[in-house]
Amino acid sequence: MKINVHGLAFKQSMAVFAGISIVFAALFLFSNSQIQGKLSQMLLQKGEEVSRANVALINKLFSSGRTFGEDVAYNIGNKKMSAAELDDYLLRTLSGVRATVPQVVAMVAAFEPGMAPKGIDGEYMRLAYFSGDSTTVINGGNYHEKIWYKSTKDSLKGIWQEPFIGDFIKEPIVIFTTPIFREDYNGEKKFAGVLCVDISIAFLKDMIANMPVSNDGYAVVLSASNMIIAHPKNELTFKANFASLSRNASHKRLVEFENAVHSMKNGLFLGSSVDGEDAAIYFTAMESIDWTFLIVWPAHKFMEEQRSVSHMYAWITFGGYAIVFVLILVITFRASRPLKSLAVAADKLGEGDFSVTIPDLTGRDEVSQLAGAFKKMRTSLQTFIETQKDMDRSKRDLEFSRGIQLGILSKNEMEEGCGDNRHALAPFLLPAQNAGGDYYDFFKLDDDHLAVLVADVAGKGIPATLVMLVSRVVIRTLALHHTSVAEIFNETNDGLMSHNRDQLFVTAWMGILDLRNGHMEFASAGHKAPAILRKDGSVSFVNSVPDIALVVKEDCTYNAQTLDLNPGDTLFMYTDGVTGARNADGETFGKDNLLRALADCGDRAPAEINSFVKERLDHFTGDVRQLDDMAMLSVRYDGAPEKA
Repeated sequence: MKINVHGLAFKQSMAVFAGISIVFAALFLFSNSQIQGKLSQMLLQKGEEVSRANVALINKLFSSGRTFGEDVAYNIGNKKMSAAELDDYLLRTLSGVRATVPQVVAMVAAFEPGMAPKGIDGEYMRLAYFSGDSTTVINGGNYHEKIWYKSTKDSLKGIWQEPFIGDFIKEPIVIFTTPIFREDYNGEKKFAGVLCVDISIAFLKDMIANMPVSNDGYAVVLSASNMIIAHPKNELTFKANFASLSRNASHKRLVEFENAVHSMKNGLFLGSSVDGEDAAIYFTAMESIDWTFLIVWPAHKFMEEQRSVSHMYAWITFGGYAIVFVLILVITFRASRPLKSLAVAADKLGEGDFSVTIPDLTGRDEVSQLAGAFKKMRTSLQTFIETQKDMDRSKRDLEFSRGIQLGILSKNEMEEGCGDNRHALAPFLLPAQNAGGDYYDFFKLDDDHLAVLVADVAGKGIPATLVMLVSRVVIRTLALHHTSVAEIFNETNDGLMSHNRDQLFVTAWMGILDLRNGHMEFASAGHKAPAILRKDGSVSFVNSVPDIALVVKEDCTYNAQTLDLNPGDTLFMYTDGVTGARNADGETFGKDNLLRALADCGDRAPAEINSFVKERLDHFTGDVRQLDDMAMLSVRYDGAPEKA
């Protein structure tokens, strides 16, 4: 299949291809963003589910430890115990709580001077802890300057202290400290000491190590000061903080992260892993202890599924795009093949070869009509040559051209099949003695759009008639694929340029009327502006800016313009044979006489307007023979019928 880059088929294919390219690109970008968003959302949901389950477990553990500590502190403060009774109470309570919370490994009761059990003066501290299979209670001291004691005494409320490796308990622990209050002789509560509950967090190591996280993700637990207390890499626990997890982040970003944890409770943060790789970090705040639970994904793994799906979708889109492109080329070139055959036949007919084969096309489309018209023309030419050999050649050309000129154009809407109750129109054509290529045309693009046209082919005889015939069919064919008159003229000009051996140009004025509202888009290829006869009797010419005539030069661009008709308005279109008609004194009928004639038409119907203007022309010209064709087309817009 040879491709002609200057042909209508190729240009139409490229236009359709460009439109489809835009649609494909928009669909790809939109769908791809939606898919990536959904995949990211699914991954985050998985992280959220893992976080929620484990955070709930940890919260439950520490909530139990807090409640237990507050109950023990209350009982010690409100019961006057001896030293022996205190030891017994601590041991029994520790054993009892371990039955439900086995992570509790020790309890400490430390008193202010004068607040210790009966018979003991000065500071007093007892530590009950679990070792092996038994519990033991021992003395402690030097606690007044310890952070856990001072912070609790200063705040007078329960506090979770930073986790550490215990002195007596050789494993990572976190302690909950809460104040012990006692009433004095006046019934006022006085700070009496601090109760500590030591909870082992060694279980976090196994929890983190065995936690399944997709896309090579892993879990991390941070303390209230962002110390790493659980990480798959044991060497980082109690030695690194969140800054290590986000070593490339600025201090400002760390502050933003801490604020987000306290305000949002959960969310996504972009930082870096301890290996220096970019990472996506999903965080969840633990409300019971003010710790943070993290799910960390390496950035390239976080986006791995999105990239995989994007690549697959891109290949599918590209494949569909290529198939559509091939189909457009095949369909368009197959559809234009008959036009190429007819163009070849037209060239040979123009050279006098009447034995040329004209494609036998069936159907009701314009190409089939053109093929039928060519067959009739060939038959007419052959008959004409056989029966009129002795006639003057110029006279024969004239009558032949006039026959085609009058025979190919529809006489009324009924013949064209475009009538309805929203408009009325009437054409008029009077070929001059030296027949040219003036013509009119009207047809519907669909139920709501009516195309109207007047055109004038420069030249006389058979060449002008052939250009008229071809230009009419090309414009009709293109109008089925374009709703813009400017685009129709652009492609008509390019199509006719390649077959204009006689160098004849065409002036044309074409409009497409929206029968629903009277709005018309039009373009002018070097043609005179129509006139509008308004319902109120006023008359004026359309504000129409003409572009260059058709078939003058390649790659012309025609501009779309608009006008609006109100119900009852009539558009009067004409060729220059009307305003250029001359009388015996050599004067032309002109635009002023045309406006006066239209103003005197009143509320006449379109056919009557044409007849009235013709009467004024005859009165003006008298018996002077006119040398140019006269074509008129009157279109009245009646508007959409009112609904009952």
